[in-house]
Amino acid sequence: MKVADQKIEIQQTAGLLAEFAVQALLEEVYLTPKPGLVDLDNNGSHHDLTLFLMEASALALKSTFRDMALAAFNKKPSQHLREQLAAIGRYGEQQMLQATGNVNTHKGAIWCLGLLTAATSSLLSQEEHFKKQDILDSAGMIAAFNDRYMPKQLTNGNKVQKKYAVVGAREEAIMCFPTLSKAALPAWDNYVHESEEVRRLNVLITLIATVDDTCILHRSDMDVLRAIQRGAKLIMANGGLGVSKNWTLFHLLDQYITKHWVSPGGSADLLAASIFIHKISDHFQLN
Repeated sequence: MKVADQKIEIQQTAGLLAEFAVQALLEEVYLTPKPGLVDLDNNGSHHDLTLFLMEASALALKSTFRDMALAAFNKKPSQHLREQLAAIGRYGEQQMLQATGNVNTHKGAIWCLGLLTAATSSLLSQEEHFKKQDILDSAGMIAAFNDRYMPKQLTNGNKVQKKYAVVGAREEAIMCFPTLSKAALPAWDNYVHESEEVRRLNVLITLIATVDDTCILHRSDMDVLRAIQRGAKLIMANGGLGVSKNWTLFHLLDQYITKHWVSPGGSADLLAASIFIHKISDHFQLN
């Protein structure tokens, strides 16, 4: 292949992956109704987040995901790649904050989707055939390297992890996203017979039942988190939201979440990641 043609191929691949990442963020926010999260009906448990801000944020991050895909093309997981992606991500955060008037809309999603975008780009450039799990494994290998230039600051997520000894976003990634491989993606397959909306809501409720969500813990405590998880598990144990009577349980869960003014933002990020993985899987016909 000529150098010029190869450059065009790289740019096209990076652009496609970035488009999928942005679509995943938009489709997550448009999914309605969602408990405690911004959707088409309301702002959930948020004073500062709106549908407009979430849309503006997602669109502003397209160049970030494209740059991450470009950085990882023809590269294997390494500390240099990890630090390069981190630098792109930090610049992306600034673009996000500029687009939202300094409101944090997608910081967690930049980490999660950024890793998955880079891992997919790396695999596409080096492997003729690969599986969905290979994307998660590659992302985990990238995340496992230390970023020597990470700012020394204690985030809300770090504080919650220290207080409650729960798995955070970085640990989830280093472990190759077990919540995706063992909960979200199987739920996606289990509810293939449902409408796309119900299928995605079932994936979200499965995640809420599973994830020790630091976004919830930051605003509340372990008792509230466990009560939310029990409510979500009850919905899924009874067949999910394809069963009409379970909508009563869903509304009770929504009322509990909004009453305590918490938001399952970590689960929302993983839902967007699940949507991204399935877009990649459908487009490239992965197993």
